[in-house]
Amino acid sequence: MMLRSFSRFFAPLLALAFLAGVLGPASPAEARERRAPPKTKKVEAVSKRVADKLNEANQLIAGEESSLPEAERYRRGLALLQQIWDMGEDKLNKHEQALVQQSFGFIYAQQEKYGKAIEAFKRTLALGALPDGTQLNLQYNLGQLYLIEGRYKEGIAALLDWFEKAENPAASAYMMMANAYAQQEKYAEALNWAEQGIAKMDEPKENWLRMTVQLRLQLKKYKDAIPGLETLLTYWPKEAYWKQLAAVYGETGRDLDSLVALEMAYRSGFFDEDREIVRLAQMYLFQEVPYKAGTLMEEHIGDGKVEKTQKNWELQGNAWMLSQELEKALGPLERAARESDEGTLYLRLGQIHIDAERWGDANKALRRASQKGGLKNPGNAHLLRGIALYNMKQYKGARGQFQLARKDPKSRKPAIQWLRVVEQEMPTQAAAAETPEAEDDEDDDKDAESGSE
Repeated sequence: MMLRSFSRFFAPLLALAFLAGVLGPASPAEARERRAPPKTKKVEAVSKRVADKLNEANQLIAGEESSLPEAERYRRGLALLQQIWDMGEDKLNKHEQALVQQSFGFIYAQQEKYGKAIEAFKRTLALGALPDGTQLNLQYNLGQLYLIEGRYKEGIAALLDWFEKAENPAASAYMMMANAYAQQEKYAEALNWAEQGIAKMDEPKENWLRMTVQLRLQLKKYKDAIPGLETLLTYWPKEAYWKQLAAVYGETGRDLDSLVALEMAYRSGFFDEDREIVRLAQMYLFQEVPYKAGTLMEEHIGDGKVEKTQKNWELQGNAWMLSQELEKALGPLERAARESDEGTLYLRLGQIHIDAERWGDANKALRRASQKGGLKNPGNAHLLRGIALYNMKQYKGARGQFQLARKDPKSRKPAIQWLRVVEQEMPTQAAAAETPEAEDDEDDDKDAESGSE
């Protein structure tokens, strides 16, 4: 089982999480659960002039000037911040400088200019002039931005430092770390963080559960992946999860459960490909439910979802045979036998006809079995054909087939017994006139054909 690309599925989620809930100077950090406000250090006062311009810039960022296009709001907001910054460090205290740089960072992040946002947040944090809680939130934001930019080592370092300081981090923070390690293909570390996140999860989240399952599969922890897949199917009964669960059940030896999962996927309408239907039929046979296999193949060969190939005809025929539906088995086995390069399927057809005492049909099928060849026990085909010819009262042809069967060690004993029976049935004069050696098989064919017409 392949692990799908983490960068393809999870990196966009990081950007969405950041932009949806963390932007804005006054936003609370999503990554921490609610708790008592931390004690903060004293910060320097902000002058009215700076405060007014910051407020105006933040209103633009927040979209309160809704009549303006977004790009224009950002342009004006950046211009206002630049006006403050241009006042110079000698006129701005560190707290004011930090607020300006923080606001720069939020606007750049909104514009998806993540590199510039990172530098602005780094400058903000370096000033160390914001309240402790705000500093901590901003460090989390910085870690997010590093991950969005694909700078995983820097992102991990920033977030590890944040974890050291944060109180009671929420599940989302653990899952972000899991994603960061997974992007670096450090799957064991990623799983450790993901499992901590899942343990703190208030309610099932599909992306988190899916990520944890994929990590377990990547590490071949198949049994551990089962509960996660079962939970996913409880809330999101999707095609991929049914099929994946079936595969994992198979990997862990739970073959019957694997069949049930595949059947659920089929009944949910998730099977569109020939190979999926054929696989389900094969699993029915493996679990000794041949009637379902026969019905499945008959339906979908009929409606065109399953290709009309020799192997598929054979699978259908075998399913009906094992279900003791011998009459239903004849059609698909006949089609499969015609397309096969070997005579095995004609031999099987001959056996069915003999069981039904259709001697002429048995003779034809068994003759073709010998002609195509490739039989594991060719003497058996001659023996069965001899029995068919005997019941057709074609004694000469029957004796020839039994004599050929006698040459094969596997069928020698019953062939000798049948020869005695045939010789007793044959008229005395005809028996004396015939040569004791086996007649040529081609001549037998002619006699048999003429006798059966």
